[in-house]
Amino acid sequence: MPSYTLRQLEYLVAVAEYGSVSGAAGSLHVSQSTLSSGISEMERALNLQLLVRHHAKGVSLSLAGERLIVKARTMLDDAELLERDARDLGSAPIGAVSIGVYSVIAPYVVPDLLARLAVSHPDLEAKIEEVSLPILNEGIISGRFELGIGYDFGRASGVNVQRLFDVSAHIVVSSEHDLANAKSIKLKQIANDDIVLLDLPYSRDYFTRAFSGAGFEPQIKYRSASAELVRALVARNLGVALLNMRPASNTSIDGFEFRILEIQDNIPPAHVVAMTADNGRPTSRMEAVREVAKELSVQDH
Repeated sequence: MPSYTLRQLEYLVAVAEYGSVSGAAGSLHVSQSTLSSGISEMERALNLQLLVRHHAKGVSLSLAGERLIVKARTMLDDAELLERDARDLGSAPIGAVSIGVYSVIAPYVVPDLLARLAVSHPDLEAKIEEVSLPILNEGIISGRFELGIGYDFGRASGVNVQRLFDVSAHIVVSSEHDLANAKSIKLKQIANDDIVLLDLPYSRDYFTRAFSGAGFEPQIKYRSASAELVRALVARNLGVALLNMRPASNTSIDGFEFRILEIQDNIPPAHVVAMTADNGRPTSRMEAVREVAKELSVQDH
């Protein structure tokens, strides 16, 4: 068992932050003698001098103290998280939960997710952040997000996924396009069209593989990181596009119509997944969001 206590670590961290025993003691609401005694006991237990006492000038960390302070802060943070998670387990989901959502998916799932959570878990505060897929993966691993919602392609090592629903690829053309009245076509039928590409990491690779599988090189004329802008350009008859998420309306954001055509080719659908970290601490908040996320679907759009 350690020969020091978390309370003594707290004393040391407070002294490092305030630069004086009096300031540290005041912040922790203990007497100066209690705090000094606690640090002295830890110094004796570790056989190290952690503080340098300066006559009438406060105190500073020794070299050993500077080396230990980072680990001390980490241990205190871990202890606080352990206590918080212990209280959280088995209790009703209350408080804030951080959720990262892939920006392309967000407009289609976030409103439904928040509406469902407001009914089923009104005391849960969902903090949504729209990010790219790489940042979503990084955020899950680092703990920035307790839960993520994104595509499963480009998944980083250390990230667990649970499939929520699939979205099939489709072709978007202007209402003035020659194929506008077709319900479904072969992908090769747009081989000579200008392509408006949703140009995002992993998404562009998914679309490029689809074109390659159909046996042609796409003639990319415009690129955008926004699906809304892609559809708006297509609606103006400036090209055609290959997308996955389907809007509720066939009218672009600036009021022009487009058509959605099914694809006869065998293109694997994109899997929308809930993402958690391998080493993440499960909480009732995270589990509540994940259970509600399982009910999500874009089939009604």
